[in-house]
Order: sequence, then C-alpha cells, then structure tokens
Amino acid sequence: MGDSSRLRVLHVLASMAAAWGGPAAALRSLAPALAEHGVECTVATTALRRGDGQAAVDGVAVREFPLGWAAGLWTAHSPGLRTFLQQELPTGRFDLVHVHELWHYASFAAGAAARRHRVPWVLSLRGALNEWHLRRNWKKSLYLGLVQRSLLDSAQAVHALTGAEAESLRQLGFEMPVLVAPNGVRLPSATAGSGEQGEFGWQAPLRGKQVVLFLGRLHPMKGVNLLLAAFASLAPRFPDAVLLIVGPDEASTRQRMLRTLAQAGLGERAVFTGVLEGAAKAAAMAAADLLVLPSYTEGFSNAILEAMAASLPVVVSRQCHFPEVADAGAGHVVATEPTAIADAIGSLLQDPAQRREMGRKARALVAERYAWDQVAATMSDWYRGIVEGGKRV
Repeated sequence: MGDSSRLRVLHVLASMAAAWGGPAAALRSLAPALAEHGVECTVATTALRRGDGQAAVDGVAVREFPLGWAAGLWTAHSPGLRTFLQQELPTGRFDLVHVHELWHYASFAAGAAARRHRVPWVLSLRGALNEWHLRRNWKKSLYLGLVQRSLLDSAQAVHALTGAEAESLRQLGFEMPVLVAPNGVRLPSATAGSGEQGEFGWQAPLRGKQVVLFLGRLHPMKGVNLLLAAFASLAPRFPDAVLLIVGPDEASTRQRMLRTLAQAGLGERAVFTGVLEGAAKAAAMAAADLLVLPSYTEGFSNAILEAMAASLPVVVSRQCHFPEVADAGAGHVVATEPTAIADAIGSLLQDPAQRREMGRKARALVAERYAWDQVAATMSDWYRGIVEGGKRV
C-alpha cells in the first residue's frame, strides 16, 4: 500500500442506477462507511439503466463509462471501462479490486484486468451462484464452465452474504477463502405506520387501508406469483387490505401481475409505484403495515433489512436465508407455498398488537447486528488481510 494508513480499493459494478437493485444500493452505503475505516474507495461503473436514475455515492469518486456496441449482447459491455482498467491497474493506484456481481461484462473485465496485472481482487457473489439461477439458465451454466470458473480461480477470496451462499460455492467445487458478511442498513428516524413522509400521488389509495408491501425487483424469482395467490385468498377476509408493489419491472412481470389481479377482481386493490428512492421510499415504508418477500431464491435481501429498520414485521420465504427473523420474533419465515404465506400475512393483518411487537423486535435486531459501520469494519479488516497477506487469506 502506498500509504500504510489508507487502503485504496476500486469497486466495479455494472450499474449504480437505483433500478439495478440490491448491489447498487449496498455499494452506495458500503463505500462511505469504508471511508470511516481508512479505506479510500473509487467506483467504476457503466451508464447501464441510466434513464432510471443514476445514483451518486456520498464522498466517493464515481467513474461512469458509456456502453459499447455489444452491450445488447453482453450486459454492461463498455470499451471505456476496459481501457480504464488496463491503464490504471498497472500503475499501483489501487491496492485491491472489489468486483460486485458475476455475470456481466463489467465484472469479467475487472477480474481479467486484475489477474493480468497481478492486483489482488475479490468478488461479492450476491446470489449469482445459486442452484435456482443455474438450473433455469443454461447460458449461465455454460458461461460459468467456459469462462468464469478459471477467472474465479484467480480471485484472492469471495464475499458471501450468507452461510448458505458460501455453501453453494463449495458445492460447485470452488476452494478459495470465503468471507461471510451481510449487507448493512441505516436506521431511519421515522418508522412504519407514521404515514407522514411527503406527499406522493400513489399514497391516496392507501389511506385508511391495511398495506401489504412488496419491495424488490418485479421478477418471477421473487415469488410474486405466490404473493398474488396468497393475497387473493385473503382478500375476502380483509376487505381493507391492499398491496403496495414497489420496484422495477423485469421481463414484463408487471403486466402479468396486473392480468392476474384483474382476473381475480382485485385490480383496484394493488398500487404499483415503480422504483422509489429517498423520501418516496421512506413514505412507502411509513404507509405499510408489513413486508412480504416470498422469493424462490435470494442472496441477501436489502429490502428485508430496510423494512425491519423501519419497524415493519416481515413475512419471508425460507429461501431468503434469514432465519434470524423467526429467531428474533421479528416476523414469519415460511415455505414458498401460497397457503403458508397467506396464513402468515393473515395472522399479522388481524392482530395490530402483534405487528407492533414484531416491528419493535425487527428494528432492534437490525440495530444490533446490521449497522453499516459493523459491516465496513469487517470488510476493511478482510481487505487488509488480503493485501498484506499475499495470494490467499
């Protein structure tokens, strides 16, 4: 390291746009927190999804590169990013490269450049190597075997968000060291149910209702079909319940959800907002009574943390790999099955006192275990061990 007290880390991610979801949201909070622990961070990213809102990172240099002609074939393809990596890594400007995500060109280019120029590099998996993804996408399986496996073998270490994610790596035959560390969250000052944060057009249909919040990408892997089936079974019992669906649409999932709701006669009982950030996102949390995330697969859900930080009880699937929810009494962990999900939602809708108590425990759990300062301290120690310890940690 050029400065024994400062570690210089280059973070590479396909997009920092809000619509890119969890990885971008996590890095926007992690990088400033790392700075408090002596890590000088630079972010290299591309203009992917810029139209959905490109997010800056407080106090951190962000280099954004235009997409290349092949971006339609290989997501986040950017010759400008490749040139930056090839020019900067040999200079010793960065002590370590941290790659966030696996499948996109930006990740490949960063790992390949780090290997070529012998700069230590690490990878955050963020759910990329789970069985659900590989079983349903033969292209990813083929790409892993032909390209990514040999590249991954050159990484000094891998960051997994959960023990289950680390185990999935072992099952695929990878043997590099693994750090298991969750994402963090910042505790908001306002909590769920206050309904006082700003004025937004989508709020009107929610007033006086019991609000079931879904927060995340609208994608089949998030179990949105299970949510709709569970809600349809509950709707007659809870005529004042409505769905609040917050997140970016993917693979035309929103249209399929709208058709399903219309067929069930529930088209007026669901509000879709698209991506929300800042005060608008806080307002959605404040309007909600509980969060439901029945995903078929998750690396680690920022949405669950954010909801619990806002004192929302949560109903999550076992595949979210968050058993702490049940252990702490912060909500329900259920099977990916509509009846189980409906039973958990119904128990919370019919019992406001239980919701409040679970919400209180949820916020306490986040404050104790998932503050960004704690995550950044763990990550900075990990970085230093890699840089000072050589090839492996």
